[in-house]
Amino acid sequence: MSSPRIVALRDACAASLALVLAAMFAGLTCAPALAIAQPSSMFSNLANPAIGMNALFSGTAAHNLDQPYGMQFDEAEISLISVVDPYWTFTSNIVFLPDGVDPEEVWVRTTKIPSVQLKLGKIRGMFGKHGMLHTHAFPFIEAPIVMSNTIGNEGFKDPGLEASWLTPLPWFSELTGGIYQAVGPDGDHPLDLGSSRHDNVPYLGHFKNQFDLSGETTLELGQSLLQGRGTDGHRHAALGADVTVRNVPATSSNRHGWILQSEYLRKQSSIGGSTIREQDGGYASFQYRLSQLWWAGIRGERARKSFTDFVVDDAGDPVAAKVTRGSANIAWMPSEFSFLRLEYSHAKADAGIHPTDDRIAIQMSYTIGYHPAHAY
Repeated sequence: MSSPRIVALRDACAASLALVLAAMFAGLTCAPALAIAQPSSMFSNLANPAIGMNALFSGTAAHNLDQPYGMQFDEAEISLISVVDPYWTFTSNIVFLPDGVDPEEVWVRTTKIPSVQLKLGKIRGMFGKHGMLHTHAFPFIEAPIVMSNTIGNEGFKDPGLEASWLTPLPWFSELTGGIYQAVGPDGDHPLDLGSSRHDNVPYLGHFKNQFDLSGETTLELGQSLLQGRGTDGHRHAALGADVTVRNVPATSSNRHGWILQSEYLRKQSSIGGSTIREQDGGYASFQYRLSQLWWAGIRGERARKSFTDFVVDDAGDPVAAKVTRGSANIAWMPSEFSFLRLEYSHAKADAGIHPTDDRIAIQMSYTIGYHPAHAY
C-alpha cells in the first residue's frame, strides 16, 4: 500500500497543479489582448530564433562487449529557442542519432503567472537530478545503471503539462506537478505507464529545496514521484531522492570548486494491495575542479535486479543482476564549449557469464552557437 509520505506528496502536487492551472487562465485572460511581443535579445529576434548545436563523439575499449574498439559518433543536438509572443517562449532540442532523428524536447513555456512556470509539449519531466541532464552534460560518460532500469537512461521524456511553483518560503523551495501521456514500456521508457483506461493519467511530483550553508556552499534536497497505470492494469511508480552539496568559491569560481552528489531511485508496482519492488539502486559521486582547464571525478554505484550491457547469459541474452560499479575520470575543458574526457570503470555482477567488467572510454564534446545553461 502507498505510504503516508507518498500519498501526501501526490495530493500536494495535484492540488498545486489545479491552483496553477486556475491562475494561468486568470492571468492570461487579464493580460492586455493587443500586447506586442518584445523578445529578449539573449533568445532571438522576431525573424531568427537563437540556434545552438552540440556534437558528441566517444570511443570505448570493453573486452566483454561484442563490438570493435575505436571512435564512434554518438549524437548531434540542435537547440532552438525563441519568444513566440508576450505569453510564450518556444524551445526545442532535436537530436540526430546514428539510427534516426529524435525530437527529444519540444515545448512552450510561460512565466506570466507570478511565481509559476508552466511548460506544455514534449518535455523532460522534473524527476531527480541526473535525469534532468542532456547526454553531453553527464558528469561521467555513462549514466548510472539504475537510470535505464527505472525512469530512462536520459530521464523521463514524455508529452505533457508541467507546472512549477516557487513557494514563498525564506529559502529556495520549488514544488512541481505534471500530467503526461500514457506510454507503455520501450527502450526509452522502462516504467510501464501505458494502460488504455480512460482514468490513466500518469502524474509526477517533485519537491526541491536549496539552502545556503555559507557564502560559497549550497545544499540541495530533492524528492520525486512518478506514477500511472501499466498495460497490465496495475499501478506502476518510480520514486527518487537526491542530495547535492556544491561549492563555488567567490573569488576563483572558474578555477576551483567541487560537487558532492548522491541519488537513489526505485521502480515498483502495486498488485493486490501489495507493493513489489522491481529495480532500485543509487550512486554517489564527487567532482573536483583542479584548475581553470581540468576537472576530475569519481563515482560509486549499485543497482539491484537490473540489466546492463555486459550482463548476459550463454546465449547472449540480457539477465537481471545486482551490479556494482566504480568509475573515475579526468576532463580537459579549454572552454565552456568543448571538453575531452578520459574515463575508467570497473564493475562486477552476481549473474551472467561475465562476473566483472573493465573498460576505458574517451569522449569529446563540441558546442557552437547559443546553448541554454544547464540546471544548477
